[in-house]
Amino acid sequence: MKDHFKFFLKNLEDTEKFSLELGRYFLPKSCICIRGKLGIGKTTLVRFALKNFFDTKINVKSPTFSLVNIYESTNLKIWHYDLYRLKNRNEIYNLDFELALNDCVIIEWPEIIEEILPKKRIDILMKENSNKIEVLLNVKK
Repeated sequence: MKDHFKFFLKNLEDTEKFSLELGRYFLPKSCICIRGKLGIGKTTLVRFALKNFFDTKINVKSPTFSLVNIYESTNLKIWHYDLYRLKNRNEIYNLDFELALNDCVIIEWPEIIEEILPKKRIDILMKENSNKIEVLLNVKK
């Protein structure tokens, strides 16, 4: 069974509102994959979602250079991956990916590890559509 949703983001306020929807999927053993071209707003979306989820002033940094950042609450650990700079899909195992799958995983640029992603996951595609961002959310159960 699959569930498909479409959202349109015209500005940062819309992005923050959508991030509340995304935060509903921050659960143990959840995998959220976010695709879209460079600069489309993937990290901004994740930043809003994490800040809203933790309901506190946390410093959410882009994992572009570190490749992974981990955020913890008393109930959940969230692993935020950015695989843009990954050269080889096997490098993901050096980043504790198998361990992370027990928690909540958010992956920007997941294409390089497509073959090893869980079948049960949330896929998000962000693309330009006129003067707004079209977001396609696909829940794969």
